[in-house]
Amino acid sequence: MVRLRFPLVPRWLRLGGVVAVAATILYFSVFTPSGSGAVRTGPFGLLPYSTWLHGLAYFGLAATLAYAVQDTPWPDRTVLGVVFLAAVGYGGGIELLQSTLDARTADFGDLLVNAVGATVAAVLWRVLTRPVRFYHVRRLADLELPVR
Repeated sequence: MVRLRFPLVPRWLRLGGVVAVAATILYFSVFTPSGSGAVRTGPFGLLPYSTWLHGLAYFGLAATLAYAVQDTPWPDRTVLGVVFLAAVGYGGGIELLQSTLDARTADFGDLLVNAVGATVAAVLWRVLTRPVRFYHVRRLADLELPVR
């Protein structure tokens, strides 16, 4: 069986990605951008646009968290449980923060969509990384071909 190889950049850089995603979510959860509300439905007209944004945001947060902690010695299930709980906990904190703001409202439905996004990311991470061998990269010269 061919195992794909995927680089693990230094942990500080991976955690920086998590912080960047979390900060972006926080910013757009607190401040209402101009032009928001102009689009009512998301792709395929199935769900509201905000539902898609919540799901994608917490999918992204959980995926970056999973990548950031990929090299921990914990079992896969523990890592994915921590990733899920951290993403959903962050979403809960954001909803609590929104409940204190005049321009925003807290919504349990948003929290559920956040949890669905985080769940999908955790499940896909587990399935898609099964055939992957991660290796540490300290500099560009350390990069390897994905398949040998």
